[in-house]
Amino acid sequence: MASPHPQQTPAYLIDQAKKRLPWTTLEQQVVRMQKQIAHAYQHGDRQAVYTLQMRLMESEAARLLAVRRVTEESQGKDTAGVDGVKSLTPAERLTMASMIHPIQWKHQSPEPVRRVWIPKPGVPERRPLAILPMIDRCKQALVKLALEPEWEMRFEAHSYGFRPGRSVHDAIAAILVAIEHQPAFVYDADVEGAFDHIDQNALLDKLQTCPAIEQVIRDWLKAGIIDGGVYVPSETGIAQGGVLSPLLMNIALHGLEEVVTGGNAGSQGQPLLVRYGDDFVIFHADRHELQLAERRVRRWLAAMGLQLNAQKTRISHTLISVQGEAGFDFLGFHIRQEQTEKPAEGKRKQGYESSLKTMVNPSKGAIERHKVAIEQKLRHLQNASQKQVIKELNPLIAGWTSYYNGVVDPTSMGQYDTFIEQQLIQWASVRHPGKERDWLLERYWQQDKNQTRTFATPDGLQLRLYQQTRILKGESSILFAHAKTGEQHRRTGKDEDRS
Repeated sequence: MASPHPQQTPAYLIDQAKKRLPWTTLEQQVVRMQKQIAHAYQHGDRQAVYTLQMRLMESEAARLLAVRRVTEESQGKDTAGVDGVKSLTPAERLTMASMIHPIQWKHQSPEPVRRVWIPKPGVPERRPLAILPMIDRCKQALVKLALEPEWEMRFEAHSYGFRPGRSVHDAIAAILVAIEHQPAFVYDADVEGAFDHIDQNALLDKLQTCPAIEQVIRDWLKAGIIDGGVYVPSETGIAQGGVLSPLLMNIALHGLEEVVTGGNAGSQGQPLLVRYGDDFVIFHADRHELQLAERRVRRWLAAMGLQLNAQKTRISHTLISVQGEAGFDFLGFHIRQEQTEKPAEGKRKQGYESSLKTMVNPSKGAIERHKVAIEQKLRHLQNASQKQVIKELNPLIAGWTSYYNGVVDPTSMGQYDTFIEQQLIQWASVRHPGKERDWLLERYWQQDKNQTRTFATPDGLQLRLYQQTRILKGESSILFAHAKTGEQHRRTGKDEDRS
C-alpha cells in the first residue's frame, strides 16, 4: 500500500494547502448529499441509496471532511497505528483525501490494528483499544458519512448512544417519562464483551449495503490485531476504537427494541427498552412480562454471538427494595422513586395508588471514580503551585458538573464542594507541616462579596464550584418536557428528519 507520507507532494497541492479551505461550504455539500440518501431510503429506493452513498464517498467535499475529522479534530490524531503515521501536514492531508477515493480501494489492503490496553476508571481491570492505521481511519470516517444517514432513518426510537443529536441526557429523560406515573421493575443488562464477540457474518448480513462498502468493512473486520508485537487473527468482534466501531455496534444491536416488545413497539402495556450503545435497561410493571422479554433478548443476542454478563445483569425496582436496595444505576446515574402523599380521587380512579417522586443522582460507582480521580490528581500535584492545581482541577470539576447538569438537583452537588475542600486542606497541610487549619484557609482561600469561601489565588484565579449558581431555573423540567414531546412525535410517526 502506498505510504501516506509522499516522497514528493505536487506543487498544486502545496498551494492549496496554504489556502484556507471553505469548510462551511464543504460541510453543507455533505449534509445535502446525506439528506438525499435519507430521503431515498424513506422512499424505499435501495438502488438510489447505494448510488448516492458511492457519489458521496467519491466527492471531494466528503473526502476532505473525513480526513479533517481524523487528522485535526480527533483526540487520537497524534497516535500512530502499525503504519507509524501521525500528525499529517496540510499537504499530506490533501494527499490522503485523494488516496481514500473509492476507486483506490481495490489496490489497498487494510493492515492490522494496534491494540493497547487502557485502565478502566476506578477498577483494576483494563480494556482493549484498537488504533487503526491512518489511512483506514480516514476511510472509515468517509464510510461513516455515507452509512449514517441511512441508518439514522432505520434505528429504533429508544436507541441513544453514539448517534448525532442524541445524548445520555436524552436516554435519562426517556426513562423519567416511562416511570413518571407508575413504578416498574427494571431489567438492568450488561452485554459481556460486546465489541469482542459480535458475529461478523451476522453483522454483515444485517448491513445490507452496496458491495464496495460491504467488502471494505469485511476487510477491516478480518484485518487482525497486533498485540504486544504478536499478530492475532480477528475472526469475531469489532475493533473497539475505530471511527466506524460505534455505528457498527448500533447496527449489530438494531432490532433489540422490537424483540423486547414482541414486535409491538409503541403499543401500551409492552415492556420498554432504553439503549445506549451496548448498555440497556428494560421496564415493565409486571415482573413476569419482564422475564419473558429477558428470554427473548437472550435468544436474539445469541444469534449475534453475544450473551449477557451474569454478574452485572440484575432485576430491580424503581420503588420497591429488591435485594436490599430500591432503584437502579444506568450511565453513571442512580434513579429511584419514593411514595409521597395520597393523590386526588381522580388519579386514584386512573389506577394511581400514590404520588411518586423520582430522584436522580450520580451513582455510587461514578462518585467513587470521580473522588479517586481528584485524589490522584492532587497527589500528582503535591509540589505544584496553587495556580497549577486550580488549572488542573477545573476541567475535572467542569466535566462532572456538565454531565449531571439539568438532571441532578444542583443543590445536592454542594456536597462535593465539601469533599474537595477537605482534599485541598490535606494538600496544603502536607506543604506546610504543623500549620493550623485557619492559617491554611487564610493563605489559600479567598472570600467573595457574599462571604463565600473559595480556593483562589490572590490575583483572582478560582477553583470551580460544583454547586453552580448560573444553572437555568427549571432546566430539569425543560429536559423532561422535551422528552415527552419527542415520545409523542415518535408514537404518531411525525419524527422530523433524523439525518
